[in-house]
Parts: sequence; structure tokens; C-alpha cells
Amino acid sequence: MKKYWFGLVLLLLSLIVTFISYPYLPEKIAIHWNYKGVPDDYRNKSFGLFLLPGIMIIFYLFTMILPKIDPKKSNFKRFQGSYFKIMNGILLFLLLFQVVQITSSLGIVNPKYIVPELVGLLFIFIGNLSPKFKPNYFVGIRTPWTLANEDVWKKTHRFGGKVFVITGLLLLFVPVVPAAIQAYFVLSVIIISLALIVGSSYYFFIKL
Repeated sequence: MKKYWFGLVLLLLSLIVTFISYPYLPEKIAIHWNYKGVPDDYRNKSFGLFLLPGIMIIFYLFTMILPKIDPKKSNFKRFQGSYFKIMNGILLFLLLFQVVQITSSLGIVNPKYIVPELVGLLFIFIGNLSPKFKPNYFVGIRTPWTLANEDVWKKTHRFGGKVFVITGLLLLFVPVVPAAIQAYFVLSVIIISLALIVGSSYYFFIKL
């Protein structure tokens, strides 16, 4: 059970933060912002404030379930440490995003400057762990070619890890990119990254 403790602590922190902040927040809070950092979707706080903790609970449950139902479940033992690091890292990201949601609702921070940094750091974190993933149907770069051959899986995840790190570094610069082209910049970076990763998996496959 020790491997589940850190995620459980993050869940408890999320709920504590939620209940402590609830009385101080306005009746309606933002749950989405445009690229300018301006809220464009509001919900009653009784729903909006509990949305992310709810997602975290579901994600935590999936963290426990996936290794048991994957057809390649024996492989999870080969990268168990990296698996729980990546899943807990995503839970931490969701917790931090919730803190941003709360503090922005109180007028303390502007998510425009913080969310891209969090996303960029998450990409860098995933990229560093990616080469350690073993073939499975739920976690990692799952294309027809990586799932068909373990050698292709290894090569794609080594290359994909580097792409993720570079993508994360580029996303760290989003706050200083002119507002008029921020959306295009982010979209271009993500599309190019995905194309490189998917293309590489096919390339490694045909080179077998």
C-alpha cells in the first residue's frame, strides 16, 4: 500500500484546500480561461470548486486499477516506480491547478502566467520518465507500431521523451510570447511535437 500513499496525501490536501477556501470564494468561480488569461466559463462554486478534486479521485482510482486490467499487466512490474511517479506527478499538477483556480478567483494571481509554466514542467517531467516505460495499453506513446514491437516502443519513447522535454521548455516561454500569437504558438508546438512522435514510431517500425 505504500506506493499509493503519496497520491492519497495529494487527494487529502486537495479536499482540505477546497473546504478551507470555500467560504471565502464568490458564488460563481471560473473553471476556464482564454489565452489572454480572461475567464470565459463560470460555474457555481459548489460545482466548480469540487470539479478538480473529483477528477483527482477518479484518476487516483484509475492509477490503482489500470495495472490490474491491462492485457500486458506483467510489464507494469518492470516500470512500477516510473508508473507511480508519472501518475502522482499528474495528481500534483491537478492539485497545483486547483490552487491556481482558487487564488485567481480571489484575484491573487493571473493564470495566464502560471498555467503555461505548470504545463511546461509537466511535459518536462513526463519526458524524463518516458524512456523507462514498458509496453502497455494505457500509459505512454501507444501507436499501432509501438504496440506491435517492443524495440519500436523503446526507440519511440527515447525519442519521444526528448521531444516532450523540448516541448515543455518551449511552453515555459508562453507568458512572454505576444498575446496575439500565443494560441498559434502553443498549437504549433503541440502539433509538431505529436507529428514528430507518431512519425518516429512509424519510421522505427519500417526500419526493423
